[in-house]
Amino acid sequence: MTLSEWYTQRRQLDNTGEELPKGKDMKKTLLVIILVACSVFALSAAKYDRADGFGIGLSAGYPVAGGAFKYGMGDFRIVGTVGYNFNNHVAVEAGVQYDLSRFNIDRLPFYINVGVTGAAYFSDEFHSFSINVPFGLSYFFMNAPIEVFFKLAPGIQIRSSSVEPDFGAALGILFYVNR
Repeated sequence: MTLSEWYTQRRQLDNTGEELPKGKDMKKTLLVIILVACSVFALSAAKYDRADGFGIGLSAGYPVAGGAFKYGMGDFRIVGTVGYNFNNHVAVEAGVQYDLSRFNIDRLPFYINVGVTGAAYFSDEFHSFSINVPFGLSYFFMNAPIEVFFKLAPGIQIRSSSVEPDFGAALGILFYVNR
């Protein structure tokens, strides 16, 4: 049984072995996400700082789509995503990012950044690894601890039998929870 088959079977059955009502798990999950987001926003809104702090959110793209995080220290950040890729593999991506430049468009601050990331892909066993150099654009909302980002990431993918070119892209949103 593959990891994805196990996950699908687990989501369909509760502890008694009966099928769960459709949508029951999704409603609970959505409610928990909304409650956590509201409480985190209330706790961190008063002390928001653009670059420093821990950000959590979502990233949609390739090589990894899922939960994203960043930890900022000035212009330098540690970044990562844990989720799924489009080849039916569980994926983990981690790396570093540096803000190269800041510019404004009609008083809206944007940041150009570059970094290095590595991603590992798993199904029942290790599948492959990629190394990418993402170039990105970030926008930090001025009155809320939220970042919206877009990145393009050329690189290489290493498999047991080959080394191939790789190209990634992602669009995401992060909510910063400071210190």
